[in-house]
Amino acid sequence: MKIFFYSFVFFLFLNFNLLISAEIVIDQDEWPCKLHHLKSPKQTDYWPGKEVNLDSKWKNDSDVRDLVNYITNHANSIDQGKKAINDFSNKFNDKNIKEKKFDLVFSGIFQEMSLYLSFAKHGVFQFITRIELLEEELIKQNLKGKKLEKRNIGRSKKGWILEIADDAEEEAEFQCNRMDFLEKKAKALTKQLIINL
Repeated sequence: MKIFFYSFVFFLFLNFNLLISAEIVIDQDEWPCKLHHLKSPKQTDYWPGKEVNLDSKWKNDSDVRDLVNYITNHANSIDQGKKAINDFSNKFNDKNIKEKKFDLVFSGIFQEMSLYLSFAKHGVFQFITRIELLEEELIKQNLKGKKLEKRNIGRSKKGWILEIADDAEEEAEFQCNRMDFLEKKAKALTKQLIINL
């Protein structure tokens, strides 16, 4: 029993240390996207005055789960999502039932879109880190004062590093635009729920 307890404590300690070390800190002046994307979204950002339990209950209702999966899917447009919400809303005559269903739908939209936002945010963190590492490499190369080696394709190491940095900046810009779109989609879908109540 003691071995199990000590193993469990060690496992918790290890996970805690991994979480702390994995936390990425980016200064605002390094962040290329809108500043509010540095923070995690809140319910009130999408539906002011609404308090919904953000749990997995929405996944237990097959109609709600199917709707959420459809409207948050990258392949489906905002307009397709609005139409699906309208069709879903028309199934319910009882306002109380509709409100309970919509709470579940909102919980699903918020959780799924927050997840997609966090993926995009992590992508920006990766590209910022890559650019910083490349800048350090450039500084290191320049401080050495050595002649830059030519690569087989005829580019200097410095040129190759700069090209990777340009690619990283383009990817970061793409992820910034993605976050803007995901936020817009989540707000539009939530607004459609409110309209249908």
